[in-house]
Amino acid sequence: LLLGGVWVGAGLFAIGSYLAKKDDGDLSKALKGVSSSGIEALNFGAYVNDKYSVTGKIGGAFDDALSSESNKEAKGYVDSFVKAVQNADKEIGFLDTFGKLATAGAD
Repeated sequence: LLLGGVWVGAGLFAIGSYLAKKDDGDLSKALKGVSSSGIEALNFGAYVNDKYSVTGKIGGAFDDALSSESNKEAKGYVDSFVKAVQNADKEIGFLDTFGKLATAGAD
């Protein structure tokens, strides 16, 4: 939405996928390298988060900061946002979906 919305993003994805599928160009090799590096970074971030519970600790500190009486309204907004993201992740599976898309584009 920031740089043109869903349709621009879908168009760029389609163009990038097409260019990555071409075997004869340097651009396809560059796109494959960037996509595989992106997947490795995403997987490493998930590994670190699972190992050290980074998001849980950040969330706990954030929850402690919002727990005072003056921040009850802000806490309600944050709680509803967190629940919405968790529900979307359960239904969609962001990590699995992004991983499958990126590896499909790199194949």
